[in-house]
Amino acid sequence: MTELITIDSVDSTNNEARRIVQHTGNMNFALSAREQTAGKERYNRKWISAPGNIAVTIVVPLPDDRTSLPTLSLVAGIAIHDALSLIIRDAEVQIKWPNDILINGAKVSGTLIEADPRAIYVGIGINMTADNLGLENIAAGLAGFTDKDAQDVLHSLLHRWDDYFSLWKTYGFSVLRSSYEGRMKGLNQMTEISLDAGKTQIVSGICRGTDTEGRILLETPDGVVKAWNYGDVLFHN
Repeated sequence: MTELITIDSVDSTNNEARRIVQHTGNMNFALSAREQTAGKERYNRKWISAPGNIAVTIVVPLPDDRTSLPTLSLVAGIAIHDALSLIIRDAEVQIKWPNDILINGAKVSGTLIEADPRAIYVGIGINMTADNLGLENIAAGLAGFTDKDAQDVLHSLLHRWDDYFSLWKTYGFSVLRSSYEGRMKGLNQMTEISLDAGKTQIVSGICRGTDTEGRILLETPDGVVKAWNYGDVLFHN
């Protein structure tokens, strides 16, 4: 399993992982913090992880072929989904494209992937409780669905990550595409995507999964399927 480094408190696990890479040259490890005070997720939303929740960054070397890097975001979603599915009872676990994890429709996990010339930093936050006031757009915690603690969840996640990352590195996203689509919320249903933070630019269509580049596919009423590589998927419960 990926080597795990655990520290008490940090501004951001992604930032601290970068510092470790700079100082040691190690580019194969995971860094977990019991408390994260200045984390963030997609669209620069805050992700402040209070003690008891999970904040972890998985570090891997930057590959020579970078054309498939966008799909790594979806691979992270599969790994988190499956790690949580193994320990959650009586609840539906789904992926909101590209890698948010929902429990019964409520967000419990988010991911931010960053890179520098040497390494990729896969920053993952998982809420164990639903009272994390530093988070935006989050409404669920694992505590009500499992008796496992944060360390159990973290170790399950790293095992799943190792499995799926190995497949992705060897064969690419194409071998994982159908697995990803089977875990997607909204597949073959009317879906909206906001293209800006203010949610003033909205596109919609029937979600037809993803393409081999990890882009979400929306089918318009006239039958045209268009691929989108950015945006925030909206669900109206």
